[in-house]
Amino acid sequence: MSFFLLILVLQWITGFGIMASIGTRLPRPLSIPLAPLVGMFVHTLAVFVVDLLPWGIGQVSITVAAVVMLVVAHARWPVVMAWYRELLAAPRWTLSMADLVVIIAGAIVGYVVSWASWFWPVTPFDAMAGIDLVARQTVVEGTINNRVFTDPSLAGHLSNQPFYAPFAMLMQVIYRLLGFGYGQVWLAVSAICFSAFLYNAMRMWAHPVIAGVLWLLAILTPEMLGYTYLLQTDYLNAVFLSSAVILLTASAEREEVQAWALAAVLFAAAAWSRTETIMVVFMGLLASIPVLWNHVERRTMWRALGLSAGAGLATFVLWNGYYLPVVLPVRPDTASELTMFSFERFGQVAGDLWSSVIVQPELWGWTFPLFALGLVGSLILNRTLRPLLPLVWIASILLALTVVGTVFTAAVVEQTLRRGIFKLIPLMMFWLAAMPLVVGWSKRLRAWETGS
Repeated sequence: MSFFLLILVLQWITGFGIMASIGTRLPRPLSIPLAPLVGMFVHTLAVFVVDLLPWGIGQVSITVAAVVMLVVAHARWPVVMAWYRELLAAPRWTLSMADLVVIIAGAIVGYVVSWASWFWPVTPFDAMAGIDLVARQTVVEGTINNRVFTDPSLAGHLSNQPFYAPFAMLMQVIYRLLGFGYGQVWLAVSAICFSAFLYNAMRMWAHPVIAGVLWLLAILTPEMLGYTYLLQTDYLNAVFLSSAVILLTASAEREEVQAWALAAVLFAAAAWSRTETIMVVFMGLLASIPVLWNHVERRTMWRALGLSAGAGLATFVLWNGYYLPVVLPVRPDTASELTMFSFERFGQVAGDLWSSVIVQPELWGWTFPLFALGLVGSLILNRTLRPLLPLVWIASILLALTVVGTVFTAAVVEQTLRRGIFKLIPLMMFWLAAMPLVVGWSKRLRAWETGS
């Protein structure tokens, strides 16, 4: 347990250092839960670099990697020190009874998720045949390039799962080396941190009562909740991507937020957690240009979008353009799963995605009907769909998922694309909290509370 706490603290402080070094300006309720997520991402990059060196991956090397990244993150010490001074200033508590209800409900869900991720073994087939298989052998041999890829008896018999983007696999390596029998406790840590970030992001726009209701609907979404303790790549991919989009929106809409560079870091993490995410990132960034064109200063916009595109591309190329073709002795048979794009198949995939996934309430609860109601209500009562940025990303994600289902025969609608919908849930609930109709209700609620 002490080793786990040491690594967690090192990751957390590393996240703070990176935020400070890149000039992030965020309210503490957002920066505190985001820091561990950033630290986890950077730690996996450091462990990946260790694998390229002759030291081998083990308890000592992952600890040294964490310490080195912490030091590097604090290299701009005068800037970092000023940022810490602000972070550690005396807090101004504004907790309400609604916040306490959310904290208690979140603590109960967090406990269940933490227990489940610790107690249950790795059961999803994709993880057993890929992420966790590679991680377990990496712990034994001290290298990612292990018997899974080098054993002659496995040559030509590997599925694509062992070649998945490496974030989840590297986190499994770290947590198995920390002594957790099944690794995956990091899933619970990530879910708790992201849930806290999401609630506080909603609370920036909405009254705590409204934010709390929308937040509970988001974290208790049936299908998504299960993957907070079942090992897969999709939940963490949704965490990184939706966090990045929320930061883009907050940076464009709120004067007190300056997090363009941090959003780029999270887009890089998203591409490091699922391979096809690079398509989502590029489509979403392109779709963001008309929204940001008259909303932020042009130089800021181009720099932010370029940084996000470059960061996402860098982590994508590091794994798919370097490690897979250069370091590993075998390669995924991706070409055999590609098919020519056709509008007929595109329409079929879109129809199946709608009928078999999106409109299924047992998967998503009230999230999609409530989102649709919010869209209609906002158009009729406010004649606007602001903030537009989350909406263009929701549309981009849906389009990208449909394209993936069209050109990759292995991307099954009821499996791959269903889990891809995870990226939509936080963004839909966040948009509902930030739309003008809810902001207006929140103002009236606050006025009623104060008697003004």
